Amino acid sequence: MRSIFSIIFAALLSTHAFAQGYDIYVSDAGQFSVPPWQILKYDENGDNPEVFISENLAWPHDIVFLEEASTVLVSNYNSGNIERYHADTGKFIDTFASGLSAPTRMKIGPDGLLYVCQAGGLGKVKRYDLNGTFIDDFTSIGLEKSLGLDWDRAGNLYVSDYDSRIVRAFDRNGVDLGTFISNNLAGPTNIWFNKFGDLLVIDYDAGVVRRFNSQGVYQGDIIQGLSQAEGVDYLPDGNIVIGNGGTSSVKRFNGAGAYVEDIVSSQSGGLKQPNAVVVRAHPFEINSGLNDAWYYPLTAGQGFLVVVYPELGQMFVAWFTYDVERPPDDVTAMLGEPGHRWLTAQGPYAGDTANLTLYLTEGGVFDSAQPPPVTDLDGYGTMTVKFSSCAEGSVDYEIPSLSLSGSIPIERVVPDNEALCEALQ
Repeated sequence: MRSIFSIIFAALLSTHAFAQGYDIYVSDAGQFSVPPWQILKYDENGDNPEVFISENLAWPHDIVFLEEASTVLVSNYNSGNIERYHADTGKFIDTFASGLSAPTRMKIGPDGLLYVCQAGGLGKVKRYDLNGTFIDDFTSIGLEKSLGLDWDRAGNLYVSDYDSRIVRAFDRNGVDLGTFISNNLAGPTNIWFNKFGDLLVIDYDAGVVRRFNSQGVYQGDIIQGLSQAEGVDYLPDGNIVIGNGGTSSVKRFNGAGAYVEDIVSSQSGGLKQPNAVVVRAHPFEINSGLNDAWYYPLTAGQGFLVVVYPELGQMFVAWFTYDVERPPDDVTAMLGEPGHRWLTAQGPYAGDTANLTLYLTEGGVFDSAQPPPVTDLDGYGTMTVKFSSCAEGSVDYEIPSLSLSGSIPIERVVPDNEALCEALQ
């Protein structure tokens, strides 16, 4: 018989877009090599500008948030430094890395390391761990003025070269694979792969976003009418935001490339020359809108009931699952199924994470006060529940006595309570 989790899910699940709030951060290159420079912050409507960072900048080029460390990194072309700031206040912390030659774009790679383009020196892409320790010069050769990088689905790295008007490819070990795009580019800056595997390229000098297929063949321009464009990111609704230096604004386009609006109006907050645009979601906070049935579709028939107690700052979880091994076929049960198991967990939460103690309760009889069930208050193990949104989360568990540990992605059985959760954010 199909479980109630899979039956309800199949019958009632409908599409529901999650609308978590966000802010827009823009690196302002000012007058390029001449100050003033700043990192500006706007709300999700592109309003309420504020100066987020103004110190220790020297022609800033890119912004990378390290959420786990609550820090943000800014690459500085003039000083050769990557500076580290507090992610929420913008307060300067220290120099993350120094001695680079005109660092420009930065991205976290598939290996969890920070990759940094250089527009000077040998022009190789450098790698750092997220503490700022230098790992290596990743690419086997350098480029003249690299201003963009991204990876394809196979893990190969692509780097744009503004001066040479090309995009070059490197394998997963940094070995040169040759020129990937050598025509139809006047001045490439940011590059990124879309969900279809096409490479999109902002052409600063041509004022367009060009599209190339997975073989590097030009497919046309998806966005036109730009001027001195640099910096790109996606909004949660799939719209694209691009810095437009010619109008000192940030433009918004839909997924097909049609112009929607100037989400950051011209010179808002003193903006002069945007060269990096980063959309950052507000930190998720656990709330009672998460009270629901959750499960992992690949193990339908098992699941979790989550209850949040905001006034107590506590979370309770009931885990309905099965034994580690199937019992023999001749084992029977008077009620239920011999392989069924249930556990409970309880503990405090803060932010997006709950750290719970896992409990095993045993010894009771169906619908009877005698004999009383017994719960080992020392705990059966530990459980960490973390939510990335009102629709998704994960459960990490460890049961030392059974040498069991693992992580389970979870989603709601039905989405009805998502709206309540979002309202409480």
